[in-house]
Amino acid sequence: MEYLIDALGDFCPIPNLKVQKALSQTKAGDRIVLLTDHSCTVTTIKEEMRRRRLVPKVEEVENGIWRITITVG
Repeated sequence: MEYLIDALGDFCPIPNLKVQKALSQTKAGDRIVLLTDHSCTVTTIKEEMRRRRLVPKVEEVENGIWRITITVG
């Protein structure tokens, strides 16, 4: 299953809280896709996923807009 989180316009820590909520509902193989327009969110999510031993894929899809894909192991 894929969870899409549109966090455009959301300030930290809201995007991270949305990801945490989605993670609590996922199973192995699920993906979370987060869209954000705040660079601090990219840093925060990367650090949080590192702590959880997950590897997010980060792409800047437009100038100042990132898509972060997290695959649950």
